[in-house]
Amino acid sequence: MNFFIGIKLFKLLQVLFISAVKFLFAPFISIGYGFNYFQTVLITAVGGILGILFFYFLSRWIIRQYYLYSPLVYSYFTGEKIEKSIGTLQKDNLLKKKFTRKNKLIINIRNKYGYIGIILLTPVLLSIPIGAFLAQKYYSKKNNTLIYLSISIVLWSFFISSVFFLF
Repeated sequence: MNFFIGIKLFKLLQVLFISAVKFLFAPFISIGYGFNYFQTVLITAVGGILGILFFYFLSRWIIRQYYLYSPLVYSYFTGEKIEKSIGTLQKDNLLKKKFTRKNKLIINIRNKYGYIGIILLTPVLLSIPIGAFLAQKYYSKKNNTLIYLSISIVLWSFFISSVFFLF
């Protein structure tokens, strides 16, 4: 009996983890594991919200570490003093970004749709880690960002689960 409870718990944790990372596939996997409609909606919504919270605050830490240590690392490799390397990094913008297809997609979404676009498209198109990072980087000053992202997750959970259960 305990073996079957362990398997069910393992499946539940897998769906939660997949919901937290790549939300779009979680309802399909949940249905494949035998969860019903309401269980699927609940598990994917909770997993997505936990993913948003985790990656949002992790992104905050990563961004702070980047701004804190990039002058130090730059000065170490160039031999410049830290004060001069801060000015060099700001002036010359030596940390140029490489534009990939995904970067262009993210920039286009941000420019065309802005805050609402990132909130609505995070669960299905961008993935939760990328959407949480963008929300933290560009919209962390807005008060209700996490609430709106959570509402988006719940709505998408209902919609995707409904589509999968109908077909």
